Amino acid sequence: MNLDAFAEYSSAWLVIVAAALLGALCLNSMLKRLGGVRSAVGRSLRWAIVMTVLAAFTLPVALPNAEQINAPAFIVLLFESSFQAQGDPAQARRMMLAGLPLVFVGVFTISVLAHIVWRKLRVVEASSATPAGKSDAK
Repeated sequence: MNLDAFAEYSSAWLVIVAAALLGALCLNSMLKRLGGVRSAVGRSLRWAIVMTVLAAFTLPVALPNAEQINAPAFIVLLFESSFQAQGDPAQARRMMLAGLPLVFVGVFTISVLAHIVWRKLRVVEASSATPAGKSDAK
């Protein structure tokens, strides 16, 4: 991926990333308020969904007719398949079909492992702490 293309359109990419982050935060808030499973798997699933949506809006792909310019893959897919008479959405489709499942599985796995490690650390910390009413001083 050519990072010079991001330098030319840095303000556009800042707006795209800011809007995607705002949307992801709103989706996370909505999913929290809807309730659902409060287990480690439920929270991990929520984070995986939110991060996959964030990746869907920010996943870059080169434009078919201008390889030096990157745009979000979902926009390239939409415009090349719907609005172009002879558009070529294949590269954007491949990027989304390969990238989004990887993001989902990766975030879900990392989140579940983090919850397991966090739970084990809390158990070790709780077992090593002395109760407040019992002290060694006599």
